[in-house]
Amino acid sequence: MKVAYPMALLCATLALVNPATAQDKQAVKVATAKPANQPNPAMANQLPSLPAAEAEQQLAASLALVGPYDCEFKQTLSVSKHPVDGYMVVTFSSKAYTMKPVRSSTGAVRMEEVGNGPMLLVQIPTKSMLMDTARGRRIVDACVHETQAKEAATDSNALGMNLPGQVNTSSSCNAGTARC
Repeated sequence: MKVAYPMALLCATLALVNPATAQDKQAVKVATAKPANQPNPAMANQLPSLPAAEAEQQLAASLALVGPYDCEFKQTLSVSKHPVDGYMVVTFSSKAYTMKPVRSSTGAVRMEEVGNGPMLLVQIPTKSMLMDTARGRRIVDACVHETQAKEAATDSNALGMNLPGQVNTSSSCNAGTARC
């Protein structure tokens, strides 16, 4: 008890000399916080190193539509070229995803997030959609680039996925031919 009492007096005296209120502590935290929308240099070192793109990936990247997209519910996304050749950056809802373009057997261009991420962007001739493959759902759908809008306006099929040899679904089918 003899030691505890002087110690308590010392603590109380120090508290009176330098009183720090909760507001003061909050002001210090706000003043030292980094401004919003500034790149974090520590995060830059954590980005995965990208391997050089092979010829097939370069071809898929050349087929990807670069620029802004208007999506359903007045949402937008953007596709731009990554500084490393053969890769793309997809920006949606203030997040940017590094994507690897891959051609599919249907003619669609798939952009898969690098590093086994769950994001996938699929571009078909008339629209694009961003999906979260881990949750199995679409993040945003009916995204249309200006090139896709032109395709949808001129394509009578409006799906844009007919490959050579498939059935023609347009109304200009000739009854005398084996294929329409």
